[in-house]
Amino acid sequence: MLNLIMKLIICPIVVAIAGSMLTNVNFSHVYQPIVIGATLAVAGHLLEWALLSRNTFWFSTITDFVFSTLIIYILGYFFFTAQVTFFGAVVTALLLTLVEFFVHMWLIRSGRARKEMKLG
Repeated sequence: MLNLIMKLIICPIVVAIAGSMLTNVNFSHVYQPIVIGATLAVAGHLLEWALLSRNTFWFSTITDFVFSTLIIYILGYFFFTAQVTFFGAVVTALLLTLVEFFVHMWLIRSGRARKEMKLG
């Protein structure tokens, strides 16, 4: 649960920073990077829940990058005044993946990424 709360804070901030720094990612309203960031946070949390373990660290990180790129690029079309190019979505996803790399390492080292098998 802590991971989801962290993501709900970090993802919109990273998307907003990318929107203000990159010329090919432009959001005209404050709620646009917040909605995209919240969507990324929920999707990333579900992907980590389904995939992340010590053996799948790199696969999970690469999958996060691919899904982040697609989510940013596709959701950009849902906002009439937002402009997100594919290259902008890739660069924004790279920034998010850089953060996710350290989050994944923390989750694995702290034992929060471990899947528990329930018997019975």
